[in-house]
Amino acid sequence: RNWFCFQRYHILVCCFWVSIFFFFFSKYSNDSDMKTKWSNSLQVFGRMRFPQNTNLHFFLQNRSVVHIPLDDISDIMLKLAPTIEDIFHKCFWRGIAYRCVDILRFQRTEEGFCYSFNSKTAKRNIKVDNIINPPFIGKEGELFPIRNNAAGERTGLKLVMYNMSNEFFPDDERRRGYNVMVHTPETFPDVSTGYKLHAAHDRIYRISVSVAQVKADDSLNRLSKHNRYCYMYGAKTMDDLPEFASENEDTCYSDCRLKTVYDKCNCTQYFFEPYKGLGTHCGIQHIPCLIVNDVIQRNPTAPIDEPGFFEWSIPVSMNCSCPSPCSFIEYTTELQHDVRSFINTKVLSTRYMVDVEVNYRELFATSYRRSMKYNTQDLLVSFGGVASLFLGCSLVSIVEIFYVIYKTSVELLQKHCCETCYMEESDSETPQHPFTN
Repeated sequence: RNWFCFQRYHILVCCFWVSIFFFFFSKYSNDSDMKTKWSNSLQVFGRMRFPQNTNLHFFLQNRSVVHIPLDDISDIMLKLAPTIEDIFHKCFWRGIAYRCVDILRFQRTEEGFCYSFNSKTAKRNIKVDNIINPPFIGKEGELFPIRNNAAGERTGLKLVMYNMSNEFFPDDERRRGYNVMVHTPETFPDVSTGYKLHAAHDRIYRISVSVAQVKADDSLNRLSKHNRYCYMYGAKTMDDLPEFASENEDTCYSDCRLKTVYDKCNCTQYFFEPYKGLGTHCGIQHIPCLIVNDVIQRNPTAPIDEPGFFEWSIPVSMNCSCPSPCSFIEYTTELQHDVRSFINTKVLSTRYMVDVEVNYRELFATSYRRSMKYNTQDLLVSFGGVASLFLGCSLVSIVEIFYVIYKTSVELLQKHCCETCYMEESDSETPQHPFTN
């Protein structure tokens, strides 16, 4: 069925091609060799991300590096990461301009440090939290994302971002741009599904979102997990945050990859806190291990006794299970390109900025309800309805007829048994003739 779209979405922006700020090398101004080593090392961490760790092998060939202390890697990358003011020029919500720092939050992802809008998994600082920065905290600690009831152009979120060309290393030939992902607010960002938005002359990017919702009925709780073929998640609150509080399979796989990297390499990539507080962050010395285990992170465990999963076709996989949720919201996105039209032709400073709009494609979404089709009561009612239609009586009447027949049969059988016993007793009491043999 269709329902009016008072929905909410989560936007994530990753400036993954921007590496560092050059002021970091000020103390090595007279040591070109050390500057080169630091530059190479930091570029390695800037390129470290799922699912492309294999690319680090080609980057490290014939390059000298410096081994940064493992306890300092995350802090260094945090200090060198661009701020909201460095990335975002203007931000709009439903056609109204807001300060970007008021509506965006810091977000850890498998691609590095990013910024998000309306995400429940983003970092929260209660002491300095802005009152208009979504999502909002309820009385019970639950999070409420901001919602939208409009569709079409300029009815959602619009971001104008700097191209950041001056923040690249001189030898970095990759195209400038951003990775933008659209998710549900509860979902941890799946970086492999993002759109690469490049800085291009007078180009506007528009991402249209269509929504489908699957809602599980309470009747599914009466079924076992095996018979349900899905998992019933509970409600999430602030206690579950910041990272893996979601009903989405992608979130489960992100957590699984984090565990796999720790189990295989005894470290955690710098953009996350150490796994369960154990081990260290992955350094240069862990790069070979990350490369070797790059494939395993892309493949979950294959189902057992399912047709089509041939032994030769199954690669090495993570030892984890991520059941499908019974209730979830699915977004289908479409990226379109347009050309920016200027009224004031003298303004040329924004022509190479990255301009992206995200809005709903239509006012309505498709809703599905997942419930148990039949239980014992439904089956009796169904049979009773058919009997009423074709036999002119209800199922209760049929049961009563069988009950009367059964009761009558039992009474007749008991009466017959009693008469038989009485006749046998009468025969045994009849006197015998004394001369009868």
